[in-house]
Amino acid sequence: GERALHDAEFLAAVGDDPYPRERLAELWQLLLLNQFHDILPGSSIGLVYQDAARDHTAVLAGAEAVIDDALVALGAVDGERAPLNTLGFERAEVAERPAGEGLAWVTAPAYGIGEAGPRGPFSVEVAERGDVVFLDNGHLRVEIGRDGALRSLVHVASGREALGAPGNRLQLFDDRPTEYEAWDIDPFHMETVREAGGAESCTVTGGGLRAEVELRYRIGGASTMRQVVRLDAGARRLEFHCEVDWRERRTMLKVMFPVAVRAANATYQMQFGYTERPTHYSTSHDLARFEVPGHRFADLSEHGFGVALLTDCKYGYSTYANEMRISLLRGTTVPDPDADLGHHRFAYAVLPHAGGWREAGVVAEAARFETPIRWLPGAASPRSFLSIDDPNLVIDTVKRAEDTDALVVRLYEAHGGRGRARLSLAWPVREAVRCSLLEDPGEPLPVTDGAVQLRYRPHEIISVLVS
Repeated sequence: GERALHDAEFLAAVGDDPYPRERLAELWQLLLLNQFHDILPGSSIGLVYQDAARDHTAVLAGAEAVIDDALVALGAVDGERAPLNTLGFERAEVAERPAGEGLAWVTAPAYGIGEAGPRGPFSVEVAERGDVVFLDNGHLRVEIGRDGALRSLVHVASGREALGAPGNRLQLFDDRPTEYEAWDIDPFHMETVREAGGAESCTVTGGGLRAEVELRYRIGGASTMRQVVRLDAGARRLEFHCEVDWRERRTMLKVMFPVAVRAANATYQMQFGYTERPTHYSTSHDLARFEVPGHRFADLSEHGFGVALLTDCKYGYSTYANEMRISLLRGTTVPDPDADLGHHRFAYAVLPHAGGWREAGVVAEAARFETPIRWLPGAASPRSFLSIDDPNLVIDTVKRAEDTDALVVRLYEAHGGRGRARLSLAWPVREAVRCSLLEDPGEPLPVTDGAVQLRYRPHEIISVLVS
């Protein structure tokens, strides 16, 4: 819902007139109501989640309706449908066409309309030998056992093996905090680890633009998982798409990747930035940070090489020595005895890279993984509505101002750097000023050749009012 609302604000701001200000405000308020501090972590009673599910369904439907109207305003209603990128990063990747029309190779500029074709400059090769499936797209060489174990993941450009031991290991932990069951995770749960077991079946499909390995597991006492391991042509990441029927109680499910990287600290994305946490338990303070909240990625890098784990909707990580884990599911019983029972759909990916996470563009890659390409109802000319020329700055939000028709562009510095950048827009810029988060105007910004000139500092959030 939140991602759809971000897309709705951007698309309505550039394509819809009149701008649906009141409708967007209603949807944001309903979404934010459901970000109350007991709703988000799963520590409310069951009736609350019945209401939350209803409200999130309404937010998503409302945002998609705004998006549909804006897409019609942006593109023709006939001709081959054009791809639309709602991120501030360029894209060149395999995307799924709407309505089950197959795959396409898509290139698209930042916040803009791109082009799509039936094939691209890359492909995926698939081979099966014995109990191992081999995938190769020129960027990654992958070996997957029929039991689901990721036996090898080679970063082709550097020749580096990303794994120190087989990865994609599903693990179960006892989840019985001494107090506040749905609120806490206690460190002694780490001593209860047990392997969930390998896949019971394996099916290989595809090649060309996409190759997939479908795995089916039985987990714990009564749960099942269907997992599709996916490698796309041209992709730098290996994806794992999961559907789980979860029936466990007081049990946590994690996935573990033992990477061939040694570093004292791991990096975790957070809102408008990142945080670092130790990979050792040398002090009581280190031990207290055994589980780390994060957004789209966790990364462990040494000089010259690293590995990032990406997620589309999971926000708990842990890294001890070289073992990186994502917390996937748990099954608390207080205050809601039925918490998390039922069907879950989520995805994660592993991204080996040369250099550190900043140089490797992990922030952009994690955003691409989380946010799919959208499609216009018809043909449209390729163009970018907004872009920034400095990789340290991320355009996070594009919307109309609350009280005027000016455009608000909100950026943040993602890497801890300092410098100057140019914000380019598709329209003639009459005036640009910095503003506060409340959109109170501040200092004027110079505009040169139609681009807004910005100075930025480490970790700074920048909001710009553009007329």
